[in-house]
Amino acid sequence: MRTKVWALALLTAVATGCADDTAAQAGPGDCMVSRSEGNKTLSDDFRIVDCGAPEAAYQVAMRLDSSTTHCGTNTYGYATSSQRRGSGWRLCLSLNAKVGDCFHQEVGFPTGRAGKVACGPSATYRVTKVIEGIDSQDACGPDAVTPVRNDLSRPLVLAYPKPPHTICTDGI
Repeated sequence: MRTKVWALALLTAVATGCADDTAAQAGPGDCMVSRSEGNKTLSDDFRIVDCGAPEAAYQVAMRLDSSTTHCGTNTYGYATSSQRRGSGWRLCLSLNAKVGDCFHQEVGFPTGRAGKVACGPSATYRVTKVIEGIDSQDACGPDAVTPVRNDLSRPLVLAYPKPPHTICTDGI
């Protein structure tokens, strides 16, 4: 009888996606979506989705062994397992973007939430170029700037060292 109960519980968890869609299970290459709005960075605020899903705004670039270790640049968003000093883990998140995608950005980089949206009034910026294999601050032209908290209307260059790629945007 106990075996049947455990089997039913496991089957239910798998069928509802509870067993494998949490940020705790995420690793490099997995795509994520934010469950909420604002600048929350705890893992409960994210879930794993298929990278081709329209809402898949982030891709995990790195998984670090401490929730207080920094991702290296202010281009990465992040999700942490804990706010306690040194415990847990941190996911470093790059945008999961292709040319033509539009995003609504709340607050700014790196703690603000980005979500894929239809291009239009709710969009903060549109992706104009994605360059795989390099992370270059100069790849998007002389007018592009690195993300500055709360000024996302200018052309941006998002240079990610791991894995190396650069995303260029323009304000909408």
